[in-house]
Amino acid sequence: MKKIFPFEYTRFEKARIIGARALQIAMGAPVLIETTAKNPLDIAKEEFERGAVPITVRRRRDAFVWLQRHDLF
Repeated sequence: MKKIFPFEYTRFEKARIIGARALQIAMGAPVLIETTAKNPLDIAKEEFERGAVPITVRRRRDAFVWLQRHDLF
């Protein structure tokens, strides 16, 4: 049985989500949590940890193509 939600984010997805949210905050987007942090990156990390980031991740299952060329090795 597969779990659809909640699922684990990969480290790349976490970095992308936090980075994108930090950029939004730096450009003037409202902060969605009560915090004493001033740095947009720290605020974005805290929002992510609390689950308040309004960003979703779409995963493609068949996105990878494996090359079958053995003559390169």
